Amino acid sequence: MSDIGSEDRTICPKCGRKRDQGASACPRCGLRFALWSPSLADRRVQLNPAGQVHWQQVEANWQDLRRHEEFAKYCLQANLLPAAGRCYRERLDRFPGDAIATKMQKEILAKAALGLMVQKRQPAAPVTRSKWFWVIILAAMAVAVAAAFVWGPGRMRAPKVAPTINLQLPQ
Repeated sequence: MSDIGSEDRTICPKCGRKRDQGASACPRCGLRFALWSPSLADRRVQLNPAGQVHWQQVEANWQDLRRHEEFAKYCLQANLLPAAGRCYRERLDRFPGDAIATKMQKEILAKAALGLMVQKRQPAAPVTRSKWFWVIILAAMAVAVAAAFVWGPGRMRAPKVAPTINLQLPQ
């Protein structure tokens, strides 16, 4: 696996394809080389040490489909599907007709696409988390306070006591 941050000018720093002499962009991924900066590299494209061990086991036992499935499962759980896809793509660069690499690359792409679809379906935030909810609540409170000032004072005062009339009754 090539290092994304490496300064090797013979390969594309994004997808690892061999660069054509004098090309301004990669024909595989479309990266414009003049705009590339190593700080833009997505570090998930590199396997972590455990992922590298899995990949070495896959390469050592290439015909064992169980190893391929274990590698893909590990990469899914470790959020390393881009790195797994890159491993199979590099294998296809070396062996273009490899049926297993083609099959696994398609499976990894399908898992990544499914992961994107699942992320899009996350439930929306509750209504109480919306700023409009709180705007409406505050507006309703303001209307209630204003209504209390307009209609409230007459109803809230203590009732007036009628004056007492002292009449003397004839005896």
